[in-house]
Amino acid sequence: MKTTRAILIALLLASLDSLHAADSSAPKPNLLLILADDMGWGDLRCHGNERIDTPSLDRLRSQSVELEHFHVSPVCSPTRASLLTGRHHFRLGVLNTTSGLEVMHGDEVTLAEALKPAGYVSGCFGKWHNGANHPTTARGQGFDEFFGFNGGYFSNYFDPELEHDGVTKMRKGFITDVLADAAMRFMEKHRSQPFFCYVPFNACHSPMQAPDDLFAKYTKAGFEPKTAAVYAMIENLDSNVGRLLAKLDKLGLAENTLVLFSTDNGPNTPRFNGGMRGGKGSLFEGGQRVPCFIRWPGKLEAGKRVPQIAQHIDVLPTLLDLAGVPLPQTKPLDGLSLAPLLRGESAEWPERVLFEVTGRGGKDGASIARYPGTARSETHRWSHDNKQEMLFDLRSDPGEKNNLAAQEPEIAARLSEAYDAWFAKATAATQGQVQRFPITLGEGTELLAPYATLEGGAKFFGMGWDNDWAVFPTDSAAVVWHLEVPEPGDYEVTALHTASEPGGKIHAIVGGRTVETTLAAAHDPPPIPRPDLVTRWEVPDKAFAPLPLGILPVPAGTQAFKVTASPGIEIQSVRVKRVKKTGQ
Repeated sequence: MKTTRAILIALLLASLDSLHAADSSAPKPNLLLILADDMGWGDLRCHGNERIDTPSLDRLRSQSVELEHFHVSPVCSPTRASLLTGRHHFRLGVLNTTSGLEVMHGDEVTLAEALKPAGYVSGCFGKWHNGANHPTTARGQGFDEFFGFNGGYFSNYFDPELEHDGVTKMRKGFITDVLADAAMRFMEKHRSQPFFCYVPFNACHSPMQAPDDLFAKYTKAGFEPKTAAVYAMIENLDSNVGRLLAKLDKLGLAENTLVLFSTDNGPNTPRFNGGMRGGKGSLFEGGQRVPCFIRWPGKLEAGKRVPQIAQHIDVLPTLLDLAGVPLPQTKPLDGLSLAPLLRGESAEWPERVLFEVTGRGGKDGASIARYPGTARSETHRWSHDNKQEMLFDLRSDPGEKNNLAAQEPEIAARLSEAYDAWFAKATAATQGQVQRFPITLGEGTELLAPYATLEGGAKFFGMGWDNDWAVFPTDSAAVVWHLEVPEPGDYEVTALHTASEPGGKIHAIVGGRTVETTLAAAHDPPPIPRPDLVTRWEVPDKAFAPLPLGILPVPAGTQAFKVTASPGIEIQSVRVKRVKKTGQ
């Protein structure tokens, strides 16, 4: 009997070894990561919103494991940086959504870079929003192909001017359709090798522009224009998710493609969000809890729900684990692999607290503000908004209406202490100071106005967000970009400008050298009409004209590139193109 049993056990072990060997030699799964912009947890019919149609995403949810309590940052850039690196955005230098504080340091290792040694080809199709100059662009951070735009805000969704690997030109169609088309071309081109296709759509971010038929549908349903436009953009996005999934089916890749869908923060307008408090930018659950569906046919159980809390920092380690790709041996990760939860393999899971900050800089503009900030346990959310401490028991109060900080001081103190320890750790590398990275000057670099610091009374037209431009009220006003110049050279300098009258001057100064141009003519065009369905709060579009300033010798090293202009002149950006390499 013992001999027979031993033989059976040996055969079983041999069989398991054979299965393991087969699994280890199996082809790597493709990865399709779809990210919506400013779309909330409640913007889905499957989440109880009966007034919106999202059939593709509803179906994807039914085919997926759903992370029921998946959290992200309350605004765009921090979420994108954390999602792609597995690290808290504070560690990466990403504190804000503009002014250079959305830029992820070039030496961070992204998911695209981590996958490359395993033979993956990676493409990014949509809104990057973590740096506009190499090496902080998508191409600089490991993506083999980029089709989209670098900033966080895009002004025109119809026939948009989009970049494709450094070449910008007009593309016919609605922007979400155009981005999906590009992603499908990438998947078809690389169907014979493992690919990572990252599709960060910009819907339903403002400006409020949407296909006419969908906008009319939601207007007829009784929605005011802003919500009708948002829902129209979301339904169009939903149809494009359906197109992406259908493309996988057509290519025969669905069974070996892991699909993850999520969004970058809570809803950008007051609308249905499952009874949660807050929206985009807020400390509360409604600003940070978003949908997260993960589908891998035959590998992950369709319809499974994972109740444990999770966060954007978990995406990189989870996808690498599921794909059988080693973690990058570089900087420490903050996230955990959720693979055991997704597979239902782990009966035990560590108790976690998730942290987030909505502050973007202290009163002095140099130190990182500790608050507003929040800590989320499995049961409670603790927050501090610089005025008061708040504690909510989300089991009995999912709408965060009853502040229990005074009634449950022990829980509040425990989460507050955990938050303080995390904040100190997350800001240790920069000693709690705001970190702006210099722009690396390459062969051709565009210095955008919001990346500059202002001197002598210079101002932004707007708030210094994407697409804003610099205004010079006095002759002493200046904008300054801080550059890292790898090698010296002669650079052609061109300012994109408007001017209310001729005769004004523009100076560019770097390394003690100056070029100066006097405007021969005015250039003051009216705003460009755009198909906005609701009056935008952002700056209008203007046609800034290129004005050559001359050739400027630029020395190597860290340099301040200063531009001054006469009153009446406005500058959107300065283009700097190397025309000749020089010696020291």
